[in-house]
Amino acid sequence: MTNELNLFCFILNLSISVFIGALLLIMPILTRKSYLFGVKIPLNEYNCIEAKRIQKNYSTICIIGSAMILLLVILQYVIAPNMSLIAAMYFPFLFLILQMMAFIPNWKQATRLKQLKNWKVSDSIFAETKSSHSRGTLSELPWIWYIIGFILIIISVVILLVRYPSLPEQIPTHFDMHMKPDAWSDKTLWTIFNLPLINLGTLLLLWLSSFMLVRAKLQIDPQNPALSFAQHRIYRKRLGHSLGLLALSLVVLFILLEFMSIFPAFNIPFWLMMFFALAPSILLIFVLVKSGQGGCRIKLKEMPDNPTEQDNGAFNLVNVSENYNRGDDKYWAIGMFYYNKDDPAYIVEDRFGTNLGFNYARLVVQIGVAILTLLGIACYVWATGFILSSL
Repeated sequence: MTNELNLFCFILNLSISVFIGALLLIMPILTRKSYLFGVKIPLNEYNCIEAKRIQKNYSTICIIGSAMILLLVILQYVIAPNMSLIAAMYFPFLFLILQMMAFIPNWKQATRLKQLKNWKVSDSIFAETKSSHSRGTLSELPWIWYIIGFILIIISVVILLVRYPSLPEQIPTHFDMHMKPDAWSDKTLWTIFNLPLINLGTLLLLWLSSFMLVRAKLQIDPQNPALSFAQHRIYRKRLGHSLGLLALSLVVLFILLEFMSIFPAFNIPFWLMMFFALAPSILLIFVLVKSGQGGCRIKLKEMPDNPTEQDNGAFNLVNVSENYNRGDDKYWAIGMFYYNKDDPAYIVEDRFGTNLGFNYARLVVQIGVAILTLLGIACYVWATGFILSSL
């Protein structure tokens, strides 16, 4: 690797580490105040002295751990700069370990605090809604982003097919920071069409994320259903369009890389490539942080004094018996992983952070997670081998 590429990977690794560390630090702020590190607590007890002490412990662990990881990032670049790309791939996993080290002890403390205080909390404090209006339909999915992305992929494949017979026997497959080719491969159908396949797979994965977001039932706070409903609907709309924009941006990025391989005169500035990669991701993160879990941080200037008949239908909450005791702590392993055989839901709202999670008791979820895990491992093994062979 060139010194410039090593420096870029180091800066990228450092930036990612700073960002993830900061995100871990503010995660409790983004989570609903009815959860204390995965434990359901009374809303008015979130700011009690004991709860604040637990939150402070979590922050201390995150700050110390993030500082140690940042030090490792710097040491790696000083000692073995040629390994910077490998480091950028693997160092983020250290933050998964850090999250568990910070979360699990405080989850245990929160569990003991709830028992000591004898806090009684209804299992249905966040109930789901019955109506299709509140659940969401496929018409609410931001199709436009994915339709445009799919059309662009088809157009790029057609251009590749037309261009293929006239291509030279060696095709550029890697570019330096100045977007000049620095690695070539033999011309084969796989060499030409692997990027469109990856492009299509990425688009489908992000579409699936939006699909899951739309089809998940809203969890409404019965203490203030109108506000909770309005917040969650805004949150879902914001997140859906952010995911769609990210999908389209990545489609364009992959197509630009494809064209640089088959058109020698086609050159795109490095900063523009980074813009397509980073700008939508930053927007998505901003939406998550600004909105909070389920939109709980969204500030609404006005709420209707008299909700419409349609909205009243949306606030028709399920009974406790129909809620499958999802609020019961015993169904949440270490406060993070939901496992309830009696609950038919596949997708649920996590108890820590702003994202959705799975009901790991469902066979389809188990198979899907296993497949994604194996694919992820396979991709990392292949990428690691490819990078090491090029050093």
